[in-house]
Amino acid sequence: MNWEDLKNFVGASDIDDTFVQDCWNTARDLVASYIQSASIPPQVLKRAYIEVGSELYHRRSAPMGISQYANYDGAPLRIARDPLVGVYPLLNRYMKRFA
Repeated sequence: MNWEDLKNFVGASDIDDTFVQDCWNTARDLVASYIQSASIPPQVLKRAYIEVGSELYHRRSAPMGISQYANYDGAPLRIARDPLVGVYPLLNRYMKRFA
């Protein structure tokens, strides 16, 4: 698993390689800090890296935390401030402190 998995997931172009690598590295650091020494299956860990990396990647399209995409009623959507919000349920089942 590497940054190219994230690049493919978000559909980034070659121009964005440096930014995607930065998002991947940040995602890995954030997830590692959260799970600490918990034993997480490799495929779950990869999914967590990709989900967090995707969140970080797409933040540049959300100035001031507001998505440029509108919901069904036309109101703007605020993105989560914590990029790990989407992976907490995925990771928590493997963490002893939440068992």
